[in-house]
Amino acid sequence: MQPKPSDDLYTGLTRLEPTLPSSAYWDARAYGRDLDAIWYKSWLLVCREADLAQPLAFRTFRVGTQEIVVLRDEAGELRAFHNTCRHRGSQLCQESEGRLKARLLTCPYHAWSYSLRGDLVRVPSKSLPEGFDKADYPLYGVALSVWRGFVFINLAEDAAGSAEASFDRASGNLANWPLETLVTGHALRKVMNCNWKIFWENFNECLHCPGVQRTCRGWCRSMAEA
Repeated sequence: MQPKPSDDLYTGLTRLEPTLPSSAYWDARAYGRDLDAIWYKSWLLVCREADLAQPLAFRTFRVGTQEIVVLRDEAGELRAFHNTCRHRGSQLCQESEGRLKARLLTCPYHAWSYSLRGDLVRVPSKSLPEGFDKADYPLYGVALSVWRGFVFINLAEDAAGSAEASFDRASGNLANWPLETLVTGHALRKVMNCNWKIFWENFNECLHCPGVQRTCRGWCRSMAEA
């Protein structure tokens, strides 16, 4: 039987605590707090800049309950928006990636159309309410930052600065690594039926390091022999 979560899930925790309370891994309120405090306020790596090399290329990403579209506009600039029409909230881009057929994002529900800068440019309805101004209904923008070929987004409304400014300087200097010239050789996607903290803790806790290191050594050997 699972214990009942307290009103404040993390009250009284210190660095000396051996683990989080179990409710931190299954309680919906705890997950909602994680989303608000971490995932919706942090710079998140979503793809490589080269993955959107051509104008009109796009990719969609889901963070918690939010779906984001990242695209390259006709002028070659990367932009990010909530993948949601301002009319009825319908999904704009329904594929996970691809290339737009025109220089517009057109909602498949009622055909509201937006420029790749996010401006509402066309509404097919002829019976609009008095005072309706298309300029008042742009797409909801998402902060985007490119660092050495990596594309980051930040869902916070007041996101400022860049992804690089948020990095932990004590983690080391990567200037000697040619990150800009990296290319995607293979992508492996796996859905894990667990809370995100379970995966991260298993990956980062040092008691798991020997197994992780053996896996990495085996992978590197197989790549070298291929």
